[in-house]
Amino acid sequence: MERRRKILLAVLLLISIGNYFRIVGNENVRTIQFLCIFAIGAISSLLIREIITVFKNKT
Repeated sequence: MERRRKILLAVLLLISIGNYFRIVGNENVRTIQFLCIFAIGAISSLLIREIITVFKNKT
């Protein structure tokens, strides 16, 4: 179950980064761009937390 969670988070992170780069007009940060950046940060923090727990549990 833990491995499945990490894979799911990694796929969601790739999808959210891909969607961010599809947005046209990056001159000004609009609301949708802010939400995309926020989602990327949230998913990244969850993935990093999962990876850190794996390393803590190995020792």
